[in-house]
Amino acid sequence: MIIGTTINSRYDIKMLIGDGGMANVYLAYDRTLKRHVAIKMLRYELSKDEGFIKRFKRESAQVINLDHPNIVHVYTVGDYKQQPFIVMEYVNGKTLKDYLREHGPLEPKTAIHVMTQLAEGVLYAHQNKIIHRDLKSQNIMITEDQVVKITDFGIALSSNEADITQTNTIMGSVHYLAPELARGNLATERSDIYALGIILYELLTGDVPFKGEGAVNIALQHLEAEMPSIKLINDQLPNSLDNIISRCTSKQPSDRYPRVDDLLVSLRSALEMDRVDEPLLNENLQEEDLEKTRVMTDLKKEVSEKMAKKPTEKPNRRRKATQGKKLGFLNSAILVSFSVFLFSAMLLYFIIIYHPAHSKVDEVYVPDVTEKTLKEAEQELKKHDLKYGKVIYIEDDAYEDGDIFKTSPAIGTRVKVKSNVTLYVAKEPEKEKKVKKEE
Repeated sequence: MIIGTTINSRYDIKMLIGDGGMANVYLAYDRTLKRHVAIKMLRYELSKDEGFIKRFKRESAQVINLDHPNIVHVYTVGDYKQQPFIVMEYVNGKTLKDYLREHGPLEPKTAIHVMTQLAEGVLYAHQNKIIHRDLKSQNIMITEDQVVKITDFGIALSSNEADITQTNTIMGSVHYLAPELARGNLATERSDIYALGIILYELLTGDVPFKGEGAVNIALQHLEAEMPSIKLINDQLPNSLDNIISRCTSKQPSDRYPRVDDLLVSLRSALEMDRVDEPLLNENLQEEDLEKTRVMTDLKKEVSEKMAKKPTEKPNRRRKATQGKKLGFLNSAILVSFSVFLFSAMLLYFIIIYHPAHSKVDEVYVPDVTEKTLKEAEQELKKHDLKYGKVIYIEDDAYEDGDIFKTSPAIGTRVKVKSNVTLYVAKEPEKEKKVKKEE
């Protein structure tokens, strides 16, 4: 159990403050500089990958040189019992994702204030030849004074292969994934700009634009689906902000802002009188409104207008009868299509919104079962309505034989009741057993 221990005779580990697929983040006290810091330590299983460790240290060393008020400062990189860790600035705040959950969508002025800070931090990184590649609201901290700090530069730059292995997703979260990254192409500055556009959409609406079952489904939407307009959520939002999102999230990188400083210029002028009601670039709003409310009426009107433009002629009775049959067939086809569409919409509503909302499962936090016997751990998990799925023994002389030193999901993680918890138990290395026997 690392909480309560001192790393490298300098950092007193106080508590777990973050838990991700690749690393855990702890609040620690730096004895030397007498300040609180955040320590991000790679998970045990990833720390055994030699190639990953080398990339992690090399790329993290580059991030140490970043010094910007909107980027969490990285102080140093180290090892604890062969597990690499990064010592970072501690931000007394919460993630932007949690902030939005508490406050809901932001007002345009506040959203621009947050986005401007975020873009300035990303611009500074780009000027120093560093692309984040994993910008998302979970990787952005915000204080009560609305000061924004970007995190996870070091890990994002070296996480491609490991994160795919751990989560079957690309770059940690597909909700902010640029189409070129979904195709497997290399990240560029415009990939970060795409993610900034998704984040701006999230700030103004309270949610990401593309959701669905599984990472592949969401990635395909980034590749193929039109970006929805923020005005479908709130038609009072400025056209200028909708246009900024549209340009940031263009499918083709060449259609996006060339650089982040171009985006900054557009953000700073977005609420000026001549831009608030500027023409919309996003045609998707009008198309979706047409489908939702006026398909039948507009279709008939369009057919009527086209018919009116044709030269008039006296149709004979036979032709009238034929036309009557055609129109009757057309109306029937439209009615059937509309019925199928309505039924499908109701079914999707039930599956995606109604059913999940009425079948929520209670959640609990994984308790601390380290330094307990397996029987004691099982009893502790039962108290929290959890159970352990399996026990994994790992040879490691850093722990006493039989010690539970880790759980998956990690201690403090919020999970659904009845979930399985894997217990990692230290096993005395075979070499040491042989030595003891010979003695």
